Amino acid sequence: MNRVLAVFIGAVVLLAVLAGVVVGNRATPDFDPHTPEGVVQEYLKAVIAGNYPVAAELLSPSSGCSASDVAAAYAPGSARIVLDHTAVDGDHAVVTVGVTEGSGDDPFGSSGYSHTERITVARDGGVWKVTGSPWLLPSCGSTKG
Repeated sequence: MNRVLAVFIGAVVLLAVLAGVVVGNRATPDFDPHTPEGVVQEYLKAVIAGNYPVAAELLSPSSGCSASDVAAAYAPGSARIVLDHTAVDGDHAVVTVGVTEGSGDDPFGSSGYSHTERITVARDGGVWKVTGSPWLLPSCGSTKG
């Protein structure tokens, strides 16, 4: 009986480890850069990587933000960002993302801070551009989200 229990527990532990490896090694989806999701993804990647000129190129002139605003904005050193929802209404969209900032190095991953953010985008000359990001650019002219 103890041997059966030990085998069962070993199998459960092995499955848990395998599930962790699979989840940890999942490829990040690349969204089409001509969509609201793709523009937000490229923008967030650029900001977190410290590539402020690229991030600034993805901002709409109506955002009220400049490259210097992007460079001066808060940017987490690392973050896990997951697309939650996109609502498109004509030439305007709101992309909602789940963000977990922090290391999450402890066994239960509880050292991070999780929050939901809404990033607004609009078509500008046929191209989607970020118009507002209250999380990363709270001091710009248009931060509605």
